Amino acid sequence: MRKISASYIISNVGTPLKNGILILNDDNSVADLIDRKGSVKEIQNLEYYSGVLVPGFVDVFTCLSWPEINAEGLNFKNWNELSLGKSGDLPSIQKAINHLEAYGTKGAADFFPSSISQTLKLKSRVSFRDVCKCSGDHKSNFLTEFPDSILGRLFPNNISLDKAFCIGTGSLSSHQKLSVFEELKYLQEIEPDLKLEQLISWACLNGARLLGLDHLGSFDTGKKPGVNLITNLNYEPLSLKPDSKLKVLV
Repeated sequence: MRKISASYIISNVGTPLKNGILILNDDNSVADLIDRKGSVKEIQNLEYYSGVLVPGFVDVFTCLSWPEINAEGLNFKNWNELSLGKSGDLPSIQKAINHLEAYGTKGAADFFPSSISQTLKLKSRVSFRDVCKCSGDHKSNFLTEFPDSILGRLFPNNISLDKAFCIGTGSLSSHQKLSVFEELKYLQEIEPDLKLEQLISWACLNGARLLGLDHLGSFDTGKKPGVNLITNLNYEPLSLKPDSKLKVLV
C-alpha cells in the first residue's frame, strides 16, 4: 500500500483537496482518498510532494502513425480501409508509445489500428481504445462530434466552459511531443482564466468517458488511473505556468 500527498489533489470526484492523501493498493488501484481539511500532520510512510496530484491523462486524438491518403483524401468513417504509410513501422510506433508513457498518458484512442502494432500496445502502460470497435454511444460520439469536442494545439477554437471537451495531441509528424500536459499549458496560455480543475477534467475524465475506459480518469475507489504530479504552478488561483513541470509517479 502506498500513501501519497501533495499541496493539492485534483481527483475529478470532488473539489481539490488541500494536503489530501491518495492511498493506493499494491496493484496501484485507488484504495481511498482522504480529505485532511488542509492539515499537514505527519503520517508514517507518507510521501509528500509540493505540487498538485492529478490522474493519468487520456489522449483522444493521438496517431501512432499516419495512414496513406488516397486521391479522395482521408475519410474518418472508413477506418479499416486505411493502410499505414511510411511512418507505420514498428520503431516509429514504439517511439510514439514511449512519448505517451513518458508524459503521463494512461489512455489513448487508436485511430489507425494495425495488427503489426498490437504486441507493442499490449506491452505498453497505455490502454488503447480501437475506435473502430467502440460500441454503442462511444463510437457514435466519435463519429458525430469529431473534432468539435477535442481541444489541443490542432483544435483550439470555440472554447466554452459549458462544453464537455476532451484533449488530443496528434502525431510525431505534427508535434515534437505527444504530451497532453503540453496541450494543457498551451490552452492555459491562450485562455488564462481557465481553472486547472477544469483543464484536468478535460484531460482525464472526459476522455475516459468518451473512450469507455472506465478504469481511468479519476481517483474513484477501485480505479487504476495512474498518478501525475504537476509542479511549479500558480496556487492563487490554481493554474499552469509556461514552465510548469510534470512528473509521472504511477
